[in-house]
Amino acid sequence: MTKKLLLIVALSLSYFVSAQTDEAIDATPMNASVNFNCENEKTGNFAGFTKSEEFTCLSPEYDEWIDAWYAFTPTETQTYAIETEALNGSTYDVRIAIFTGTPGNLTTTTGCSTRYSNMTLNSGETYYIHLRGAFENTQYRLCVYPFPEAPLNDEALNADRLEESTFGLCENPSLGYTTSATYSSETICSTSNPDVWYKFTPSQTAEYTFKTTLVNGSAPTYIGVYSGTPGYLNALSEDYPSPTVQCQDIVLANLNAEETYYISVTSSQSSQAIYFDLCAYKSPPAPTNDSCATPIALTVGQSFEDNYIVATNTSATVDAYESNYPSCGTLDFTTRGRDVWFTVVVPESGNFTVETRLEPTETNINDTVMEMYTGSCGAETLEPYYYNLPPPNTTTAYCNDQFVIGGDPLAGVLFTDKTPGETVYIRVWGWALQFGKFRISAYDASTLGVQDFDESQFSFHPNPVNEVLNLNYHEPIETVTVNNLLGKAVLTKTINATSTSVDFSNLASGIYIVTVNSGKATKNFKVIKP
Repeated sequence: MTKKLLLIVALSLSYFVSAQTDEAIDATPMNASVNFNCENEKTGNFAGFTKSEEFTCLSPEYDEWIDAWYAFTPTETQTYAIETEALNGSTYDVRIAIFTGTPGNLTTTTGCSTRYSNMTLNSGETYYIHLRGAFENTQYRLCVYPFPEAPLNDEALNADRLEESTFGLCENPSLGYTTSATYSSETICSTSNPDVWYKFTPSQTAEYTFKTTLVNGSAPTYIGVYSGTPGYLNALSEDYPSPTVQCQDIVLANLNAEETYYISVTSSQSSQAIYFDLCAYKSPPAPTNDSCATPIALTVGQSFEDNYIVATNTSATVDAYESNYPSCGTLDFTTRGRDVWFTVVVPESGNFTVETRLEPTETNINDTVMEMYTGSCGAETLEPYYYNLPPPNTTTAYCNDQFVIGGDPLAGVLFTDKTPGETVYIRVWGWALQFGKFRISAYDASTLGVQDFDESQFSFHPNPVNEVLNLNYHEPIETVTVNNLLGKAVLTKTINATSTSVDFSNLASGIYIVTVNSGKATKNFKVIKP
C-alpha cells in the first residue's frame, strides 16, 4: 500500500472516530484529570459535524453553530470542574452544556453561554457534555477535573509559612488555592467568601509588597495583612502615612523586622479551581525620576517606537510640595499618589505627541494619568501646558486621564502649534493607585503619511451587541479600543489578525466608541450595548 493511500485511510479513520462524537448516543468517553493541569484533556475541531436536536439555544447567535458530544462517568461523588477553551479564533467560539439522563431523554443543567461549570457529580452516573462550536475549524480543548480537598491553611491558626523573596524575582512563592476553603471571620476582605492564611516574618524594618498571581481560574484574589495572633488579629491601618491599601491583589505594608504578620488571601467562588502564587518582598527604592527636580528627558522621534523608554512608578512617592495638585485622576493622590517626572523639548514643527503604553511584561498597571507643565519646579512656578481636547469637546486641558491616542495606549496627548525649543514637564502616575512599569515616548508624526481606512473592506456585527462584537478587515487589525462617551478607554485588545471578536458582556449598558487600528489607518464607529 502506498504512503498516499495509507494517509487517505488514516484520515478517513480519523474522521470516522471524530464523527462518533456528533450525537449524544455515540458520545466519546473521557476521563477526569488529576487537577487543572488537565493531563486527560480532549482536543479537536468540528469538521464534518452537524447540529444535534438537543442544541436548544434559540438565540440567533447560535443559528449556524454545530456540536460534539462527550460522556463522563465519575468514579467518586464530589465536585468537578468542567471547562472548555478555544485554541484558535475567538475565546467565545466554544461553549458547553452538561446534561443528565440518557440520549433521547436528556435534561440540561447549564445555560447557553457557559464555558466553565462546576457541580457535584455522582459516582457511577454518566453525564453528557455538549460541546458547541461556532465554526468547523474551531479548535478546542475540553477538561474535567475534581476540585481539591479543603486546604490545610483554611484558618489563621494553621497558616503556612511564607518565605521572603527578592523584588523582580519572587524566587520563594507559595502556591495556594482558595477552592474548597471556607470563610474566616477574622478576614477583612469579605463577609462570606473563602480564604486561606499565611504567616510572614520580615528580615528588615521596611515597606514590603505582597502580591498574588493567578495560576488557574479567573476570579480575582484579595490580600489582607494583619498583626497579632490568631483569634486576636488586627488589620494594618490604611491611614496615612501608612501606604497600606488592603484587599487588592498587590498590597504594600510597613513592617517591623522579626515580627510575625498574618496574610489572608480571599477569592469569590468560581467554576474553575482558583490557584495562585503568593510572593512577599521588600519594596525596591524609589525611581530616580521620583521628583520634579530629577526628571528623565524624552527624545522626540517620528513614531512611538523610535525613542520610547520603559519607566516605572513602583515605590515612587507623592510629589505634593514641588508642584501643584493634579487636576484629574486624583484618586487618593495626596496620600497614595506615585508620580514620576519627564521632560521634552518642543520640536521645530511645534507639534508632538506624548503617549504611554503597556509594558508587555508588567501585570500591575494597565492605566496611567499624565499632566503637563512649563516653567520650573515648584507649586508656584509650574504653569499648566494646555492642549485642545478631541472633538466633540471644544475646550482645553493640561491633564489627561480619559482620551487615548496610538496603537496600545494608556494615555496620550497631541500638542499642536507650540513654541519650538520650550521645555515641557510631564508628570505620570498610575490610575486608581496602580504602579509598575510602562512605556512612554514623545514623537512628532506630522511628517508621516496617513493611510486611509478602506471602509468597503471592513465589517462588524452585531449592533446592538449583548456579548461579543465581531470584526473583519482585509488588513491585519492591530488593536481595538473601546471608549465610553466620556472618552475613557474601558477595554483595549491587541489583535494582529484580520478577524477578531471583542467581549462586551462585562460592560455596562450604554453607547461606546470603538477604535480599530490597522497600520496607519484608523476607524471609529459607535456601538450600543442594550
